[in-house]
This record gives sequence, structure tokens and C-alpha cells, in this order.
Amino acid sequence: MLAFGILKRCYRALIKNCRFIYCSLLVIFPMEKFIIREYQSSDYHAVFEIWQACELTLGLSDTFQELERVRLLHPNLFLVLENGKEIIGTVMGSFDGRRGYVHHLAVLPEHRQNGCGTLLMRELEKRYEKMGAVKIHLFVEKRNQAVVAYYEKRQWQVRNDLIMMSKNIKEG
Repeated sequence: MLAFGILKRCYRALIKNCRFIYCSLLVIFPMEKFIIREYQSSDYHAVFEIWQACELTLGLSDTFQELERVRLLHPNLFLVLENGKEIIGTVMGSFDGRRGYVHHLAVLPEHRQNGCGTLLMRELEKRYEKMGAVKIHLFVEKRNQAVVAYYEKRQWQVRNDLIMMSKNIKEG
């Protein structure tokens, strides 16, 4: 029991310092270090595959050309997370001068539940703070209600006072 208590404290200290480990009663295995960097054009296929694996609704605004436009407009707000070998997560943001918007937070299913999404969101939030954003918005598809608890746990609030409306102005 003493060994478990020591491992538990060690695990908490490492999590607090954003180092990720696998912890069991007997052994601690270091995992790959995660790297967050800005999206590059060459990342498109990997990012698109992550979105598909996460079953995001994708459309005309998710083509290579459209993401190039996002990359050029907001290069510091389109992020990818690597584990040393591959891209395992991504988040795309935009900024209108007052508010930040979060688009397509996605982490490969096999890499969920280990803080990857939280790392991406924290980094994006820091960048919005530096830009002077007053508020950050995100949208959750009704079919993805399970993720609402994830965001609420991180101080996001569901807004019931708004109706989102959209209009397609580009055919395709």
C-alpha cells in the first residue's frame, strides 16, 4: 500500500507538470513527449484523416484550399499535436478581433483520455488571451452530446439564449 501511495503522488506530480506517464502498481513507463506546433500545408491529409476517424461532419469548408486560407489568416490558431511519430490531434481556431472560435477539436480515438485534447485547448486559449480575446465560442453538433461534459468540466458553459443560423454562399 505504501508503494501505491508513492506512485500515486508521483503520478499526480507528473500530471501537474504536464508530463504524461503510464502508471501501474509495479512500473511507470515514460510515454512519448507531445509536441504542439502550428499546422502546415503538408499536414492536410493527416488532419483530414483524424477528422474522419473522429466522425466530424465535413464539408466544403474543409478542403485543402479552404484550410490553406485558414492557415494564412490565422497561422497561430491552427494547431496539431504530435507524439514524436505522427499527428494524433488537432484544433483549428479563428479570431474576429474580439472573440475566438474553436473549430474541429479532434484527437485520434486511441489517444483519447490522456490529456491530448486538454493540451490543445489550453494552448489555443493561451493564444487567444495574448491576442486580447474577450470570449471564446465553440459549437457542438447535437449528435455529439457526449463531448458537452468534457467542455463543462473545463469551465465552458452551454448557451441556451442563442440560436445558431448558417447560410451557404458557396455552391459545391
